[in-house]
Amino acid sequence: MNEIIKLFDDYEYIVDRYTIVGEWEVWVQHAKLGKTRIAVRIKQGRDEQYYHDVSHFYQPGSEAAPYILEQAGQHTPEAAIRHAMNQVFTHFRPDDAKAEWILNENF
Repeated sequence: MNEIIKLFDDYEYIVDRYTIVGEWEVWVQHAKLGKTRIAVRIKQGRDEQYYHDVSHFYQPGSEAAPYILEQAGQHTPEAAIRHAMNQVFTHFRPDDAKAEWILNENF
């Protein structure tokens, strides 16, 4: 599989590439928002580090926009999953009456 991904290096306009390691969905319960499906995708970059994407960002009612964590590469897929869960739950309050899930348009 590693040889296949290297085929993209033959194209000068491709500036980066990732291999999808896996994608999972979790269901999150919130008093106001109910049960919501959140998808998590873990990918490995050209630098051999692991990165995540999440399908939704949590926006607390007291904030004008969701807080999005800086994303540094992780050394393992497990560390990338933990970073993704930190993205979802760092500001999560299950009883926040004004909270929203914001769709990640880049997922």
